[in-house]
Amino acid sequence: MPTLTAALHAEVTEALRKAGRADLAARLGAAAPDEMITTTQAARLLGVSSPNTVKNWLSGGHFPGARRTPGGHWRFARREVEAVKLRMAELRARNRRGELAPPDIEDEAQPPTL
Repeated sequence: MPTLTAALHAEVTEALRKAGRADLAARLGAAAPDEMITTTQAARLLGVSSPNTVKNWLSGGHFPGARRTPGGHWRFARREVEAVKLRMAELRARNRRGELAPPDIEDEAQPPTL
């Protein structure tokens, strides 16, 4: 069964809206395929200078939907990358507000992750 690409998905969704079938377009939107992006694109989206940083975070488990191409290159689900970016922004905001206090020695809490 062929896969519905993100571009084709957008085209079909728009055609449904123009045909007055916003209900079907909304249902199709819920099943949208996730756009896969390269390591370099992920690095740019996250605002880091090196794709190796993204690969290190991949090793840390931050991108469970990442896949290797047959050529050995990594592809990342854009949604996952955007979720990591949002978590990074939230952590920065909490840090600016002073809400990221170090844990007590007795605490077994894990450090905040991306």
